[in-house]
Amino acid sequence: MKKISREDLIPVAEYDKLADRFLKEVIHEKRIRRTKLNDRMTGLFETKLTIWYQIMEMIRAERIEDETYLEEMLDVYNELIPEDHEFSMTLFIEIPNQQELREFNKTIVGIENHVELAFGEHTIRSYEPGADEDDEDHYTQSVHYLRFPFTPDQKDAFLHEQGNVFIKVTHPNFQSEYPLNKELVLSLQKELQA
Repeated sequence: MKKISREDLIPVAEYDKLADRFLKEVIHEKRIRRTKLNDRMTGLFETKLTIWYQIMEMIRAERIEDETYLEEMLDVYNELIPEDHEFSMTLFIEIPNQQELREFNKTIVGIENHVELAFGEHTIRSYEPGADEDDEDHYTQSVHYLRFPFTPDQKDAFLHEQGNVFIKVTHPNFQSEYPLNKELVLSLQKELQA
């Protein structure tokens, strides 16, 4: 997927006038691209639009105009845009009670390497870029930026998959399996084909 460039960003004054239109587009996109994993986790398969919107909303909220800062933002947010052979998903651990959330997050350290897409005979395991750099071995964060890399054979199989696609959590301390809805699968197939 093509990265977001400086030319893709709209001046704040112009964006202010168009923000409601973009909000509707992003809500529609997120409705398709969001999935439940289980009763404690959801995921959003990111697109160029969802990432662009995050950037523009930050620029709008903070009235950012400094070119150096804008380039730094692009560098950071472009890391969330998947490469041509992979998907990018933001994983949210959602437990309303903060104490329960803290306790649960202590039990799922390494979760970023234990989310899988399963279809047919294929399993695509997640990873989080830079996660190995973290020294936290007793607690995990509530938001993770996962990647699902496909080999050429897996990509071809996914593009032709007509059956169910599941998203699984395979952590030693927590497991779940949930089917992706057909609209999301079609959207992911279209993305991978582009």
